[in-house]
Amino acid sequence: MHFNHIYMMDDEGGDLMELDLNVIPSGVESLDRMIGGGFPSGSFILLHGEVGAGSAEFLHTSLINSVRLLDEISLKKVCYITFTRLVADVKREIALSFDDKVQNIINDQRIIFKDFSKECFQNSALPFTWNPEFDSSFEALKGCGDRHAFLELLVSFLNDNANESVIIFDSLTDLVRLYYDSMGWQDLIAFLKGLQRESKRWGGLVYGTLTSDIFNRGIEEEIADCADGVIVFRWDETETRIRRRSLYIRKFRGLLPVLEETKLLRLETKFTPGNGFEVMNIKMVRGE
Repeated sequence: MHFNHIYMMDDEGGDLMELDLNVIPSGVESLDRMIGGGFPSGSFILLHGEVGAGSAEFLHTSLINSVRLLDEISLKKVCYITFTRLVADVKREIALSFDDKVQNIINDQRIIFKDFSKECFQNSALPFTWNPEFDSSFEALKGCGDRHAFLELLVSFLNDNANESVIIFDSLTDLVRLYYDSMGWQDLIAFLKGLQRESKRWGGLVYGTLTSDIFNRGIEEEIADCADGVIVFRWDETETRIRRRSLYIRKFRGLLPVLEETKLLRLETKFTPGNGFEVMNIKMVRGE
């Protein structure tokens, strides 16, 4: 991690406060080399992409390599949060995607896998028989449909675990579905804006994925506005009609001027079991 120190007045215009301008590796080594070592600490990063275009592979690579780098980057742990998937299913997908060296890493005690599917499904129309952990007690049933209470549970988990950590939401899409077109939409936006604010106090990195073309453009823009950085994953078709994955950084507070200067505007991507997600073949693309 790279350290820079600056001083500024506090909110009252009195004492000087020291700010650490740290850079934390994304865990995608080929990308980190191009952007000066990583992302600014405290960043809330939205991974916005088409289905199968690489956002999940980016997250899994970041998870594995962030655990390897925890001591080096002075962070404590990695928290992987899922809203609809079983933890065993997530671990299985990662194990199948990488080579055998990853098996021990996904069982590292410094990774906290948190499954909120029980609480998420209690606030959805999922049949009770498909949610074996469903609590049918009277007290639990009173809480069904209380989306505000669900966000409180999520905030409580983050307050206990997010400090000096890498936080991964494997699908903000699932969370948005729960609040989209409901009275609780502004609660979700308030949560995301609070997440962006609190991430600066935690000093790690926060990632969340959003699948494109599921919600309307206005909804996607409102979510993107809450994040410090937006990385877009997409499929491109070459002149020979070969489909290739690509990545471009749409916005990043504090980092975009560097990207503009170095013309790192779009990168082709690939995934291998040995190295995970990689970027290559720099392309200059403007006007997106």
